[in-house]
Amino acid sequence: MFIVLAAFLQASAADIDYRFSMRAGVILPDGKVDATAGHKGEWVGPSAGANFAVSFAPNWQSLREWNRARVGVALSYWKIDCTKSGSKDLMGHAIAPYAFADIPFYKSPHFELGIRPGVGIALLTKTYYNTATPEQQYNVLQADNINQSVGSVFNYYFPEELYFNFPIRNGWTLGLAAGWYHMSNGSIRQPNSGYNIFGGELSVRYRPTDSSEPGQERPTKEYSLEKLRAKKCEIEFAWSGAARQVYYRDRQTFFCSEIQVAAYWRAHRIFRLGGGVDVFYDGAYYDRPTAFGKTYLTGATQADCWRIGVSVQPEFVMGHFTAGFHFGVYLYDPVKNREVSIKDEAAHDDLWKNGNLANKGIFYPYDLLNAGSAGYPDGWLYTQIAVRYRLPHHLFVHAVMKAHLTKVEFVAAGLGFYL
Repeated sequence: MFIVLAAFLQASAADIDYRFSMRAGVILPDGKVDATAGHKGEWVGPSAGANFAVSFAPNWQSLREWNRARVGVALSYWKIDCTKSGSKDLMGHAIAPYAFADIPFYKSPHFELGIRPGVGIALLTKTYYNTATPEQQYNVLQADNINQSVGSVFNYYFPEELYFNFPIRNGWTLGLAAGWYHMSNGSIRQPNSGYNIFGGELSVRYRPTDSSEPGQERPTKEYSLEKLRAKKCEIEFAWSGAARQVYYRDRQTFFCSEIQVAAYWRAHRIFRLGGGVDVFYDGAYYDRPTAFGKTYLTGATQADCWRIGVSVQPEFVMGHFTAGFHFGVYLYDPVKNREVSIKDEAAHDDLWKNGNLANKGIFYPYDLLNAGSAGYPDGWLYTQIAVRYRLPHHLFVHAVMKAHLTKVEFVAAGLGFYL
């Protein structure tokens, strides 16, 4: 948000545009949201909303490198699942302020194609704790009258869109977009399956002076080739910490942490490819007394809280920012031998030996759709979204969202340094 504020202060009136849009979409079923809506195993919808956005074109070399990209802020409204079950409205509304980048791939006088990634927060009106009565809370979830998907008012918001714009005249533009909109709290409070909305958008944009027209661009500062030349190889060390819950009935919060060591090759000014080692600590993975048996594994010790993996880390670069998706495989994962498949638990009874399953290899079958769910196997694959911003003296701040496909394990923040 501070970066976007700086963009606003540097932008003139002619560099600002305004966009209003209407959205509609459906929610991906996950076993909880579809049960809450009374559509078990089916897509849930429709959801509808509106969005107001303001974007700026500051005089930054990093934006020029991204085909004269823009940055902006927006405010979204969602009515989540317009279909009501009787008189119940269990999913409620969402208000989501966020920051975004508008990155064009192709521009012509009458057509524009690009992507619009964003990040922010979503404030939800309906959660498990204000739809369940005091007598129902911390008892078995009841699909007919409780929101099973959301455990907190505060949630993270990730709107990611592919857009098509059609400039008309006098600064007016019509737009179409398709996107994925995710809301969840990163397992800070359970239950937390969250919402994954896939939808479309119809928008109208007004830009007082269209700076995409020839002759309207503001000149950028002159940079020497030496200053623009990026280092080809970089090494980074990062630490991050977080807290998460696993099962809503246990009401326990566990400490999580991650150490990353990675090397990167800068293939282009806006892209780098890396690989590294990830060391995870998850305090939920050892035997401790709890009210129920879903936040620990019988017989596990403190040593089972540690996991080590290697990951491929493609990342994009915009000035001092780097952001990318990491794809990793666990090389050391003691937890996997204490977990039973969600698909057919009874079939694995003969494998139990003193609380342990027969040893699994690095790669083994597991339930991809339910990867990371409470009490079930995470599997050998993990993914991460990592964002870093460089500070002086070779330091950077770091945020990471670790997941197993659609199931977020934790959202962490920390510090690091680079060479």
